[in-house]
Amino acid sequence: MSNRKCILTYARSWITLAATRSLGKNGIYIITGDTNRAAAANFSRYSKEQFIYPDPGTDPDGFVDELVVRAKLHASDDTDLVIMPMYTEVYPILCHKDRFDGLAKIVLPPKTQYELVRNKADLANYCNKLGIRIPLTFVVQSDAEFYDRASSIEYPAFVKIPTGSGALGIRKVLCRDEAVAAFDNMVMRYNVTESSLLPILQSAVGGNDYCSTFLFDNGEYRASMTYRNIIDFPKEKGVGVLRESVDAQVLEEIGKKILTHLNWNGICQVDFRWDGISEPWLIEINPRFWGGLVQSIESGWEYPLWMYELAIEEHIELKRPKKVNVRTRNSTLMMLRMIQDFFAARDSFDLAGRIKTVGKLAEEGRGAVNEYFKWNDPFPIFGLVYPLMVLIEHGRVTQELLIGERGVHRNDNTKGDDRHTP
Repeated sequence: MSNRKCILTYARSWITLAATRSLGKNGIYIITGDTNRAAAANFSRYSKEQFIYPDPGTDPDGFVDELVVRAKLHASDDTDLVIMPMYTEVYPILCHKDRFDGLAKIVLPPKTQYELVRNKADLANYCNKLGIRIPLTFVVQSDAEFYDRASSIEYPAFVKIPTGSGALGIRKVLCRDEAVAAFDNMVMRYNVTESSLLPILQSAVGGNDYCSTFLFDNGEYRASMTYRNIIDFPKEKGVGVLRESVDAQVLEEIGKKILTHLNWNGICQVDFRWDGISEPWLIEINPRFWGGLVQSIESGWEYPLWMYELAIEEHIELKRPKKVNVRTRNSTLMMLRMIQDFFAARDSFDLAGRIKTVGKLAEEGRGAVNEYFKWNDPFPIFGLVYPLMVLIEHGRVTQELLIGERGVHRNDNTKGDDRHTP
C-alpha cells in the first residue's frame, strides 16, 4: 500500500485547519505551509511537518518554487502525494501546474474558467447569458461611467472590487455620494489602473445568505450541499459566524447548471441570497475552498478527502453521504460580531439593552460545534498568536494583512505583479 501524503497551503486559516483534521483523521500524512509559522493548522496534531513559503501575492514565482522543493522532498514511487491549495494561491499554481508533473497530483479547474469565475464583472455577464438571476450589476469602463450609473441605481447598493475575496473590497452604500466616495477610495487604495478592474456597482437584494458547495469531476457533478449563514461578520456583508446545513435543491440545481457549462473540475462554492420562496439571486462564485468548510465536513461532506481521492484516482464516484444535522460557529468572529453589535446599539439602547443585544447572539450560538477548539486537538488555539505577529511586522492589523489578500488580482503570472498592495 502506498504512503498517502498531502501538502496544504494557507495554514493560518480555519479552512485549512478543518482540512488538516479531516485528512489527518483518515490516515493521510499532512504537511502544512504558510508565510508565517504562527499559523493555526501548524499546531494541529495532524500536521506532521510545517514550512514557510514566500507570499503568493507579492512573489508568486517564489511561492511556486518553494512548493516544488517541498514536493521533491516527499515525492517517491511508493507515495501518493497531493498538493491541495486552500485559498487564492490556487492561481499561481494553476499558472505553473506543469512544474508539478511527475511530483504531485493536483486537482485544478480550467484556467480560463477560473479567471472568469473569480471576476465578479465577468461572472455577471456570463450569468446574464445563461439566464441565471443576479442582482442588477453595472460593470463600468471609466470613472465617469460609474458616477453616471450611481445616479440611476436604487439604494442600498454595493460597490465591489471585481476580484476581491470574501468580505474584502466590498462596501455597502446608502446613496450616490457614498457610492462615489467608495469607488474613489477603492481605486486609490488598491491602485487600480486597468479599466477591467474598476469597482462594480451592484444593487442590494433581499433574502438570507446561502452557500452551496460542489464537487465536480472533469465537468461531471459528484456532490453538493448547502448551508445557511445565520450570523455573519461584518454584519450583512461578511463571512459566516454561525451556520447550519439546509435542504436547498433549487440552489444546487442553479450551481450545477453553471458549473456544468464551465466544465468545472474540483470543488467550488456559490453564494446566493434567497427568501426560501421566490427565485434565488446568485451573488458570486468562490473557485476554492470556502469559509464554512467545517460546516460541510461536520455535516458529512468530506470534501478534502474526496479531493484527495479525485487527485489520486483521477475520477471519483457520485457522493451521497447521510446528512448530519449540526451547526458550527467561529468563536473569534462571534466575539467580533458581539463587539460590533454592542457599539452599533449605543444610540438605541442603554448599557443594559446593549448587553442584552449581545447576549442574544451568544444564546443563538449555544450548542454549535466550535470549529477552532477541539479537546483531542487543542493546540491550534495558539494560532491566535498570528495577529500579534502581523502587528509586530506591519505595525497595524487589518483584514487584508490577516488573510494576505490585496483585493485586486490580475490575470498574469509575472513575479510580484499578480496583486497590488493597498
